[in-house]
Amino acid sequence: MGTVTLLVLVLAFTSTTVARSKVQFTRFRSWNSRMYPVWRDGDSRLRNCWTGGNVSFEVRNDAPTLTGAKATFNIDLHFPTNQSVLPDGQVVWARNCTVDGRDYVEGQAVYADRASGSRGVGVFPDGSSFNRTQDRKPRYVFVWKTWGRFWQVADGPSSSLSIDTDNVPLGSYKMEVVIYHSRGDDQFIPLGYASTQFSITDQIPFTISLNQINDVNQNDQSFIQNRAIAFNVRLHDPSQYLGSSDITFNWDFGDQTGTLISRDLSVTHTYLSPGAYKPKVVLMATIPNACAETTAVGVVAVELAAEVEVTAENEPAQVALVLTKRQAPEAPADCTVYRYGSLATSVEIIQGIESVEILQVSNVVSLTTELGQNAVDLTISCQGSLPSEVCTVVSDADCVTPVETVCGVALPSPDCQLVLRQFFNGSGEFCVNVSLTNDVSLAVTSARVSVTVGSSGSPAGTAATVLGVMVIVGIMGTIGLMYR
Repeated sequence: MGTVTLLVLVLAFTSTTVARSKVQFTRFRSWNSRMYPVWRDGDSRLRNCWTGGNVSFEVRNDAPTLTGAKATFNIDLHFPTNQSVLPDGQVVWARNCTVDGRDYVEGQAVYADRASGSRGVGVFPDGSSFNRTQDRKPRYVFVWKTWGRFWQVADGPSSSLSIDTDNVPLGSYKMEVVIYHSRGDDQFIPLGYASTQFSITDQIPFTISLNQINDVNQNDQSFIQNRAIAFNVRLHDPSQYLGSSDITFNWDFGDQTGTLISRDLSVTHTYLSPGAYKPKVVLMATIPNACAETTAVGVVAVELAAEVEVTAENEPAQVALVLTKRQAPEAPADCTVYRYGSLATSVEIIQGIESVEILQVSNVVSLTTELGQNAVDLTISCQGSLPSEVCTVVSDADCVTPVETVCGVALPSPDCQLVLRQFFNGSGEFCVNVSLTNDVSLAVTSARVSVTVGSSGSPAGTAATVLGVMVIVGIMGTIGLMYR
């Protein structure tokens, strides 16, 4: 079954940024610049801050983020190819090598852990503490900055940060991050800067996939009539903000059959007539709200973050969406929040080969061959559009092992009938599979045929019997969409 995925928002999730990106990272008043120096972009010390080569950064986020939900940012550090990362985050040499005239052996730490065992805490740039544990020593500190605020995370070479978006105006924003590596209790060296673009919206982001049985060509913008199409919705809600919401879907399939209201993520619809249609769906989420007071974001402030437990997830590269900033609607007095989303698309419905059937199997008693083959005529009937190609596959009685495959041009009569002549070299029971195709559809039928050879080897001793028939009909199709 082929599946076509449609994105409601042709924006997507993150922009990946390379190391040393030009980021103007502001040092806050409480910043401990002796322990956490801030080097300007282009400073020669940044080019030589890691032994053995450059460290690159992959930064991404899970935008678009629905206002009120959490936005999550992930970063992965990629080290030179001659180095590897141990499970505890320590970076070691992956093989014996010589760098700048100095020899290193496989398994040797690139930077030995010089933190004293007596100290049980580390210190963030703003002076707040994070715990050091025996099992997990945070060797990196990530300082994230947006909206005039910053968050601090102590972690390994992969880290993440989740922040609230309550009372943040809608629009596109940049999250900047500076990465520090611990070189002792009181020394952290900046490895570089990176940034990623993210967006906050009041429209529920979601995707939809359209499926039809035996969809064999996902690049064709067509579906077959009189066959159900499955419409499947997938919400983009990584923080589970809509987890307790009541969500309804209003479907208008564009064929004047009325509106279908459903709470299911999947519905089916069958178009009975060929033509071009524009199905659309509008969803509404009723979100319970605790009516808790929140602090508006808008003034330059420092948010102090404690040590954060994180896990990194692999997400595809994303393209930033630029939106006009505007204030999200405030929650009504009953503390219930309503959010909406919509999608419209174009679908072409065409007539395909709707069914195929073997009407008759008969001997060809007047035909003789030099090889003593037995000829059987198969009378085929089909419904719908006319086929352009026919293929016959002869297999063993269990329909498992193919014996012969023959394909050719189909020349059906105007009422969609044709006769296929099939030769058998011996007697026994065979499985015959007949498929009819054209540019838009596929139909298949199967039958078991019993063939008996006469004592003289003549076709007069041939008997053919249809033991069973199975019909499969398919159509290929894909969908073009527009988001609105």
